[in-house]
Amino acid sequence: MCLLINVDSAKDRLEEAKTQLENQDIDWERLDAVTPQSDDFVVCEPASSWYRELTNGEVACYLSHKKAWRKAIDAEVDYLIVLEDDLLIDGPLKQITDEIIEADLSWDMVKLFETRKSRRELRSLDSGVKIVDTPTMPIATTGYIVKVSSLLSLLDSTKQFSRPIDVELKSYWELNLRIYSIYPPPVKISDDNDSTIGVRQGDLSAAQRLGKMKYNFLSSLRARLGYIFRGLSKP
Repeated sequence: MCLLINVDSAKDRLEEAKTQLENQDIDWERLDAVTPQSDDFVVCEPASSWYRELTNGEVACYLSHKKAWRKAIDAEVDYLIVLEDDLLIDGPLKQITDEIIEADLSWDMVKLFETRKSRRELRSLDSGVKIVDTPTMPIATTGYIVKVSSLLSLLDSTKQFSRPIDVELKSYWELNLRIYSIYPPPVKISDDNDSTIGVRQGDLSAAQRLGKMKYNFLSSLRARLGYIFRGLSKP
């Protein structure tokens, strides 16, 4: 299943994405994005000890992805491709996702957007791209493929959240996920579109800044140690 998350008011984005996906010969569905005005919008939990309060747009974005996960579970499909409507497809996306599935590596999610410079090749695909492991996760959730068998656990572990979804996925071990990436990435963010999430707020208290510095240090250390450990064993 391929779902394109689209806010009802962003009709221009929908048309641009539709043209790209049809050129890729991908079967896809539009998923009506959650907005602060939606019936299924819920107020987020208070911010964590180090992260500032989420904007309504960030909460809606997170809920939109969870809506996509539930739809795939209900449809009883094996794999789900999630795309956001500000994407720019730069590569044979359908062939790449088919080959990711056929590669049968031990993964829960593969990011299709952006890849860190530091990476370890796991598998070279016929489409000319590589499945790679990275010490830290690429930011943003513009495009990814996920095993639906992983989604029940992911929904359960994200019942409460206090960080944007892309920040949440960076700490993938807290969600019991194995996440890989694709290089070069077949999905980019269009430069012509402004984010529908809005500007992220950055005001933190002194205590929050210290908490964030501590968390980021420990998180980066955990990610890099995991990367080293995986390199010592077969993927």
